[in-house]
Amino acid sequence: MTTAGADADRQIENHLAALSEGLIAPSGREMARVSWLDFALNPMPELFTMPPGGVSAKVKDALLRKRFTDRQIGVAHDYLTRTDFDIMGGVLGLATYGGRVNTVARDATASSQRDSILDTACNTGWLDPREEEANLKWVRAFYRELFAESGGVPIPGEAYEGSLINHPDTDHADPSFNKSGVPWHALYYNENYPRLQQIKARWDPRNVFKHALSIRPR
Repeated sequence: MTTAGADADRQIENHLAALSEGLIAPSGREMARVSWLDFALNPMPELFTMPPGGVSAKVKDALLRKRFTDRQIGVAHDYLTRTDFDIMGGVLGLATYGGRVNTVARDATASSQRDSILDTACNTGWLDPREEEANLKWVRAFYRELFAESGGVPIPGEAYEGSLINHPDTDHADPSFNKSGVPWHALYYNENYPRLQQIKARWDPRNVFKHALSIRPR
């Protein structure tokens, strides 16, 4: 996605050329021009307007400070090519990160992740409720093996910077999936969590506004 105006086509061409260097050229592409508001209100109409009421999805996100190791690349190849699962919506997403995002101070906003180069996610989606179990089994196993060396989650450190709260994953708060000993809020907010708890105590002391991964009162 680019907002470069008249230079958008050139910017996209240069970006794709850089990503494809040394590889087989992309066999196809799809581009469209839409206003920011139209995209924000309806980002993926081919998904969210499908009957009966859209797609159910599970997104398991991680922010990377370094590229995947060779072992992790092998895990990804295995899960994306294996034949013992029939997962129509199974995807490994990789999105470039950093740039201007990483010029903001870690304590300037709720999001402390300001040192990542990639945002990656193991994703799956299904239309038929009967397919939920198989999809969840696949995506959870994929993610667990990717981050097996850190307890099944991308704990903040040399290689990772936790997860993006825009892609909330309640598995992070479940010790059967998160075996790292690092609490879910440290994965999402790192050292900013105590300050967020102070704000929560001031503006919502009765914890009226809450969900599975909302800021917990002190």
